[in-house]
Amino acid sequence: MSTPTTSPRPSQLPPPSQDHYLGLTGANAMATKAVAETESRILKAIKHNAMVCIHGHVGLGKTFAVHTVLRRHAPETTVRLRYNSGANMNEIRTQLWRRLDLPGEPSQAVGPCDQQIQDALEAQPRVLLIDEVQGLGTKALEYFRNLWGDDARRAAIILVGSGNARQKILNNQALHSRILDWYQFSPLTPTEVQAVIPAYQRIWAGTQPELILYTDDMAGHGSFRNWARITLLLHDALEVNPGLTLSKDLIRWVLSRVDPTTRHTPQRS
Repeated sequence: MSTPTTSPRPSQLPPPSQDHYLGLTGANAMATKAVAETESRILKAIKHNAMVCIHGHVGLGKTFAVHTVLRRHAPETTVRLRYNSGANMNEIRTQLWRRLDLPGEPSQAVGPCDQQIQDALEAQPRVLLIDEVQGLGTKALEYFRNLWGDDARRAAIILVGSGNARQKILNNQALHSRILDWYQFSPLTPTEVQAVIPAYQRIWAGTQPELILYTDDMAGHGSFRNWARITLLLHDALEVNPGLTLSKDLIRWVLSRVDPTTRHTPQRS
């Protein structure tokens, strides 16, 4: 008699193509220092069923890095949570209930609802990915701390946020004292930009380092989101007019679209 097999749980992580800004075609996943540091923190969280926090300014690749690492190490056990700013506790519990694939609708009674959520977390290993944590209120942050539980440590929890995410956690001493490790994203340095961008998307392959640095100084600012926007505008321009070549003049045209205060006077040949 054959033993019935269970199909893997569908991943709640989005496909890699959705990680790039506006689904930039041909964008490659770059093995940056930040991705390696993120992987180190997440592996600690999984190993110890601990809480870690990944934070930094918008557009630096935090969510991309976290998704990339979790696809490698916890594709089927990650519970991905992302709430609107100021979500109330009913919204917090309802989304968590559904992401855990619990049957029916969550109980309106807080105690039984939370007990079923806790039981589900204790039934099998889970990684709770809570993105945009800066939008959560004090009650929501305290709820996730209690859900984790000092003794139970019911799941590994990855907190990801921008803006005042770190400050919000610092203001909640009970939560802050339980964060095992942190990693703050920073913009790519000029050296990193020169090493990474030529391989980021084929449009930059073979580009002179001086032009890449000029682009970064003017608009890239070490942000992958900024570079994706610039690349997308360049791609469209070259697609419409294949006779164009990647030059400082074309870059300035793109910059005039990114920042209307940038003047662009086409060069005459």
